[in-house]
Amino acid sequence: MKTYIILVLSLILLSSQELIENEDICLKRPNMDSDEPFYFAPALRAKLINVGDQFAFPSSCFKRNIATLVSMDETQITITLQNSEPRYLVCTDFMVFHTSNLNSIKLITFTGTHKITFDKIIQDDLDEISMNGIKIYSLCTTLTNEIGSLINTVKAFLGGLGTDPNHILPIMRPTIPKEMEEANLRLLKVFNNYVPIRRENKIVNFDKNIIHTGDFVAISRMDGLDPLIMIGSGGHLGHTAVCSWIDGELYVLESQDGWYWPNAGIQRTKWEQWIEWAYNADFNVAILPLREEYRKKFDEKKANDWFINVAEGLNYGYHNFIFTWIDTVDRNFPFIVTNEIVELLFSIVSYVAPEVSDQFLTEAVNIRLGTKGLTLQQAIAEGARQGKTFEEILAEPETEGRVYSDGYNYVCSAFCVAFWKHGGLFGDLEIEPTEFGPRNIYTLDIFDKEFKRPQECIDDNPDLPYCQLMGKFVIDLDNYSTIKPYSHMNERCPSLGPDFIREEGC
Repeated sequence: MKTYIILVLSLILLSSQELIENEDICLKRPNMDSDEPFYFAPALRAKLINVGDQFAFPSSCFKRNIATLVSMDETQITITLQNSEPRYLVCTDFMVFHTSNLNSIKLITFTGTHKITFDKIIQDDLDEISMNGIKIYSLCTTLTNEIGSLINTVKAFLGGLGTDPNHILPIMRPTIPKEMEEANLRLLKVFNNYVPIRRENKIVNFDKNIIHTGDFVAISRMDGLDPLIMIGSGGHLGHTAVCSWIDGELYVLESQDGWYWPNAGIQRTKWEQWIEWAYNADFNVAILPLREEYRKKFDEKKANDWFINVAEGLNYGYHNFIFTWIDTVDRNFPFIVTNEIVELLFSIVSYVAPEVSDQFLTEAVNIRLGTKGLTLQQAIAEGARQGKTFEEILAEPETEGRVYSDGYNYVCSAFCVAFWKHGGLFGDLEIEPTEFGPRNIYTLDIFDKEFKRPQECIDDNPDLPYCQLMGKFVIDLDNYSTIKPYSHMNERCPSLGPDFIREEGC
């Protein structure tokens, strides 16, 4: 009887509420029915907020699905899903009905009307739904392609096993195996339409005395993470560092936490040692010299004092990792990802590895809300009570002065900009270093594009305006040194692929 009443109510709602037709978001994926990396990610199909909300959408199995939020109170939430027009004689849809705290997974094979219920509702659930809704996800392609996509994604992040003499236990070897390299090239082609140019992997030796404190070190590595950073920003770098002369010795300063690197955190490494480690790790490296105009503004002593007294020894800046990238509520992601997917991912992570969720997201969300110690689920509900969607919380600018549980946080690019800022390079401009990703740095119009390169650099690559020191691939920087610094830059910039158009003044 209860089921009958629910179905009747659903029919009444269908006749009285506006039916919103959602487009097939999967069509945004080139070669949709394929096993491209990351194509296993589910697609957001609908978002139900109020009782009576109805959305029609296609899925991989059924051409038409109609989801309705039938009822919602303190004891139960009921949703109906009507599906029809199967694409194949036999197929199955894998659907997820999700809030940060409530989850229901349904395998749907037959046409008809299906009921989804959530029990044991708490006030946090209702508050979250009032702002963020109940999200419905499904896959974009067949199970075979999903498995293939997952395998191709894993290949980009995993190499062989080896032993690093600086570690006691065997770890993944620093060099990039060929299969891993090819998987990363495929990633960049699919999402950035970027095909790095190969070069002979040799170290270009020149007199290090031509390097000045503050000169920028541009780095990429075909290890999954760097291409992922490139995909997020649309850039051609995944890691950054700066050079500095301290007590007559040239060092590379960086925020680093690679498993392949002997040291972790914000650190300095003597030039010769860094070159050796970088070559062993299959880095692609170029040196970008500051332009004389900015070198004159830059106070080397102040920058080094800040590094030695404040930054050196800090942990890697995981807490602002994603916030250097996410600046808007809806225009920061490649075509397979949305803010909602980020929330889905971290909701799962918060249960299986809460310390990872805290490190990347939960603590930062708490700080933005003025709360402390809330779980991700509690924080999202509190955000709703404050009138903020999850997307709006993510888009809030990251500020340099925030003190996390492990102190100040600087991801690699944020550290470089902070080093320049505390050395006075930006003058009176109001700059938030923690809003800069690698691409934001190399597009700054602060570098010497007329740099007189040593002959060794010219012989290696006559076309580059800077020296590439090593790597299997050319460091080719789009829009190199083109954007004049200005206050509050990069705090509201979209980075929407595949074009990654940067709005003026963002």
